[in-house]
Amino acid sequence: MKDRLKVEAGGALAEVRTGRWSALRQDATPLRTAVFVQEQGIAPELELDALDATAIHAVLYNRLGMPIATGRLLQPAPGVGRIGRMAVDRALRGAGWGRQLLDTLVQAARDRGDTEVQLHAQCSAQGFYAAAGFAVRGVAYEEAGIPHITMVMVL
Repeated sequence: MKDRLKVEAGGALAEVRTGRWSALRQDATPLRTAVFVQEQGIAPELELDALDATAIHAVLYNRLGMPIATGRLLQPAPGVGRIGRMAVDRALRGAGWGRQLLDTLVQAARDRGDTEVQLHAQCSAQGFYAAAGFAVRGVAYEEAGIPHITMVMVL
């Protein structure tokens, strides 16, 4: 009842938490496994990697506290952020949760002082990232058996 009243009063339907892998791993891993390993057939050893330990992670939780989306922000070079491992629960795609998560990661890059954010978009998601202000850089290539394209946003 309390949650329903909060929403009816204009409260947020979801909350994004950012932090280290040690704090968010428990909630991010099942989402990433479901999307990348189970849905897309990516090998588990490619999905979880050593870069998780150095990344800023974001997990979006619904009002019931369930994780519904996740992503990470790396820093491959000074002033450059790289967003990756964006995953949204399959049943909830198209509702704006991915955009909310993406905006949070872009803001984290800005807050860190990055001047550019890159990502390796699956070609099927190119329109999603373009609508958020990312532009294509280069040509399509294959990564983990899936067509990708590098996209960039200047901050």
